[in-house]
Amino acid sequence: MPGQKDKQLPERQQKASSSVLLIDDDKDVLTVLKRSLELKGMYTYGFANPILAVEHFRNNAANYDIVVTDIRMPDMNGFEVARAVREIRPDIKIAFITAFEINKSEFEKVLPSTKVDAFIAKPVTLATFVETITGIMEHPS
Repeated sequence: MPGQKDKQLPERQQKASSSVLLIDDDKDVLTVLKRSLELKGMYTYGFANPILAVEHFRNNAANYDIVVTDIRMPDMNGFEVARAVREIRPDIKIAFITAFEINKSEFEKVLPSTKVDAFIAKPVTLATFVETITGIMEHPS
């Protein structure tokens, strides 16, 4: 039935309405995390090179809901990525994913001007990763 198909389309579009820019210099980690978000219906663009990712974001900032970045990367670390994308679009949501333990309240004391929506500790289960990103997307900044 054409009418029934039309009713289902907006729901699919709604599920896939979140767009994630994912940055991790470990290509294997990047691939697995990217795929896990795509399976939940999120448009996900992944970059192993943070400089290219920021340049891409500069040209496509309006298309993204969140930037998820590793912290420790060559050429440009995650904090630099966060500052760069916030200069381009101050309201963008940011999540750090890192193998280093970071306490959010301590981080906010040290770098109060860098608002971060989540810290995700590696290793992380794919279910927890997806749940965290989905939770961020469901709550307004």
